[in-house]
Amino acid sequence: MTQLKTINGLAMMPLYDWPELHHLTDAAWDCIRRAARDEGLDLPVGLDHRPQRVSAWMNDGVVFSQLCGSPWYRSHRHHARYLATSNFDLTDNLHGHYYSKIIVANDSPLHALDGLEQATFAFNDPDSQSGVHCLRPLLDIEPSLNRGVESGGHRFSIEAVADGRADFAAIDAFSFLLAERFIPTLTAGVRVIAQTAPRPAPVLITSASFDDETISALRRSVLIGLSQLPAEISAAFAFRGAVDLGEAPYAVFDLGV
Repeated sequence: MTQLKTINGLAMMPLYDWPELHHLTDAAWDCIRRAARDEGLDLPVGLDHRPQRVSAWMNDGVVFSQLCGSPWYRSHRHHARYLATSNFDLTDNLHGHYYSKIIVANDSPLHALDGLEQATFAFNDPDSQSGVHCLRPLLDIEPSLNRGVESGGHRFSIEAVADGRADFAAIDAFSFLLAERFIPTLTAGVRVIAQTAPRPAPVLITSASFDDETISALRRSVLIGLSQLPAEISAAFAFRGAVDLGEAPYAVFDLGV
């Protein structure tokens, strides 16, 4: 048997690794690890479920992580190498693409985009594609950002709208679907008034400190491993796996549209 190359470091799936979903992200990582052994790699045994800031995802010790495509392309792609693109099962999305849902509280007088510029905005992170940048073609978002509520996560933005601390939010459609399935009390207090244009989905990344051969083996491990998710996991997680779009489609995030 060929000796495996041990790859030490941090493995994370931070964008959707809510406590209610740890069993699903763990199962996805197990599939990647098994595929990696066929590629000659021995990857870290488990995911690190601790919340991490983006700066931690970028260090040389990151073996696997996720990142929103907009900040990755504009700021991080030179030290966080592209492996693949997340492929969500949103029923009506192109492979490797997603969009956001614009939500308000059930009892809100808002029913369309008109009026949002004067409303209080909840957002997960000021550099988020799905929470902020997706709205730029639709309205002048800067004043809303300046007086808005930075929640720290899509689930917390939903909470802020539901409990009246904010009037509206843009929620990654995959996050919204997961909240509907696993935390239905969270989405019960809000309704969707619009959705944004589709854009390339979050990237799956590794540290640029690894050599090209290792990165290629990691890419194959991710694509093959996530294609082998047990049916009960992929159905519950609404996850088709991953696709290799390459870096070029993410250039859309340089255009500000």
